[in-house]
Amino acid sequence: MSAKGPKATCLLCDSKYTGPGMTRHLKSCLPNNMKHWAKQHEDKDQSSFHIQVRAVYSPGYWLHLNVNSSTPLRSLDQFLRDIWLECCGHMSAFRYGRNQVGMNRRLKEVLEPDMELLYDYDFGTTTELLIKVLGEYSGPMEKNRPVQILARNEAPEIPCDECGESSAVLICTECQWEGGGWLCQPCAEDHKCDEEVFLPVVNSPRTGECGYTGELEPW
Repeated sequence: MSAKGPKATCLLCDSKYTGPGMTRHLKSCLPNNMKHWAKQHEDKDQSSFHIQVRAVYSPGYWLHLNVNSSTPLRSLDQFLRDIWLECCGHMSAFRYGRNQVGMNRRLKEVLEPDMELLYDYDFGTTTELLIKVLGEYSGPMEKNRPVQILARNEAPEIPCDECGESSAVLICTECQWEGGGWLCQPCAEDHKCDEEVFLPVVNSPRTGECGYTGELEPW
């Protein structure tokens, strides 16, 4: 699979950047917007972490999040399942080095700036994520919303393996084992494999794995 470098829109100011550019941009945009929010909210300031989440083996998929530091890891786990991963109720775990970190631990008990955690979803067809803490801030946060999305990559444009011209909208999970299987709609209609083994191409590192269809995105 090959794909054009994805971009994303900063949800704080509507500016658009590639992955590295977004990381640099948010270092100034996030604290500046917190100052702006502070003038409009009477809410008590809360500590939060700016974290980047990216797929270890598909780094074109990434998220920037602002997460309340009092939030337990279990809530971050649920967020990642809902927006990127959940298909069949698989097990998951956070790891620091070789040590597993308990889901009931609060972020402020575990994280600090520049720290990295690993996260695994599904111990069969595993999707591995890297979580990096880019900063710690104090400011107002929306009530009952412990995880705020700051930016998310736009869906990569993946070319069809058969015609090489149109973008893929489906993946054949049988041909995937041979390093292919990305199909545009016309090519999928003429593809040799049964359509029961097709999965939709979605904006997630879980694309083509297990039974993932990308239907859950309540955030």
